[in-house]
Amino acid sequence: MTTYREAGSADELRNKRQQILEAAYIVFSRKGYHRATVDEIIALADTGKGTVYNYFNNKEQLFYTLIHEISEPFEANLQQVIKSEDLPLAKIKRLIRLFLVFYVRHADLWRVMMHEVRGFGSESYSNFKEGQREKYAARFTETIGTFQTVLQEAAANGDIKSCEISKIAFGLYSVIVTLVFQKLVDESIDETADKIADIFLYGIAK
Repeated sequence: MTTYREAGSADELRNKRQQILEAAYIVFSRKGYHRATVDEIIALADTGKGTVYNYFNNKEQLFYTLIHEISEPFEANLQQVIKSEDLPLAKIKRLIRLFLVFYVRHADLWRVMMHEVRGFGSESYSNFKEGQREKYAARFTETIGTFQTVLQEAAANGDIKSCEISKIAFGLYSVIVTLVFQKLVDESIDETADKIADIFLYGIAK
């Protein structure tokens, strides 16, 4: 029997898969993970159930694929900053800007991932197995790890005083996420990044 994958051209298959992911982005962002249904995604993508399940085994795999593929370019940009020849404090400012741009753009979907999937809500623990939660937790830890890497570089360079780097990295990340989710980011992301970096690095005391 001829399968869907065999029937279409490579471009058609890529386009159909992308169409499903774009529909999933909208549905998950609007309804959250647990209230979203595959049927809603199918309807919005204007495709058949068999086509969706030909690409994705279940809703969780679809969601994780969506998170993974949206994250890839962002994570590549973070690594470029880490490997650059910039001074550590300049890298921190560049990282802050990248985080702001990314989270402002994908705020609704990332709020879903953090609050529903990572366990900030009780629903997550009743609907996701430990192995599934670990996948998202690993991605989350790796993302915060970019701040930790640069902060360690800054400490080794004598640019910052001795401190618990892991906690500081988590704190900086939390500040960015809170500002984004509370819609407190100024119209100019560059200005917001500068303010966060200045306060974080130099404080507010006179």
